[in-house]
Amino acid sequence: MISHHELRDVALECVANVTSSIDIQSVNERRTDFEMKSSSSDYVTSLDRHIELETVQFIRKNRANDGILGEEGDATSGTSGIRWIIDPIDGTSNFVYGIPYFSISIAVEVAGDVVAGVVADLSSNDIFDAVKDHGSRCNNEIIRVNNNDSLQSAIVTTGFSYRRERREVQGSILQYILPRIGDIRRFGSAALDLCWLAAGRADAFYEEGLNLWDYAAGSLIVSEAGGTVRIKNLTRGINLLTATNAHLDKEFQILLGNSLQHSCLRWSRLARDGIRS
Repeated sequence: MISHHELRDVALECVANVTSSIDIQSVNERRTDFEMKSSSSDYVTSLDRHIELETVQFIRKNRANDGILGEEGDATSGTSGIRWIIDPIDGTSNFVYGIPYFSISIAVEVAGDVVAGVVADLSSNDIFDAVKDHGSRCNNEIIRVNNNDSLQSAIVTTGFSYRRERREVQGSILQYILPRIGDIRRFGSAALDLCWLAAGRADAFYEEGLNLWDYAAGSLIVSEAGGTVRIKNLTRGINLLTATNAHLDKEFQILLGNSLQHSCLRWSRLARDGIRS
């Protein structure tokens, strides 16, 4: 039976293999090669497809019996009880606009439990990784969440939906939260936001409506760095992921709970209308 560390090492080798096959500088010249997905601000590029293809081919070559779930459409069940969860570019809009904040995210599930994760920052070349019950690293150095215990000074990261209707509700939540924390950052890659929290570069994170490939690796990296991660079902088809440095968890949950009550009628309207992502 392959160990969790060995699965992490396969993911790291996969990232190294994929990144060696692309030249970000030359790819930057082809940022106009993209299509729209769910909305006019939800992009998919040829690089997304290239990275997912290279990643899937590497996994199938090295782990032929494992399942795969990829953002751009790859989905196989496998027979080993192990599944690879892939986001080829988390932060595609940033990539399209030349904003240096986008990543590759790979998580590994065993019997439905995420046991290893790797997030590669394609701009800075930082590599974050974690193995369940064995801590988190950035570029092979152990990382830990910070010790800030004041919500009033906390830097909180978040993200917004591609759907205009959802953004109206998210804006209402933000309006409630912002005066009660230190400040907000919206960088554009949930996977990297979680890694930055794990490395002590932020204090908390929240976002509604994320998909599994957005947060599977990053959530493990936060947890293994000493943080707290929670996923709550808000209403039909809409979830809320929160992560903190653990010192702020109780206070942050209360703040978010109050903000959701502030916006509950709008959430109910979205659920009634079937707007999920």
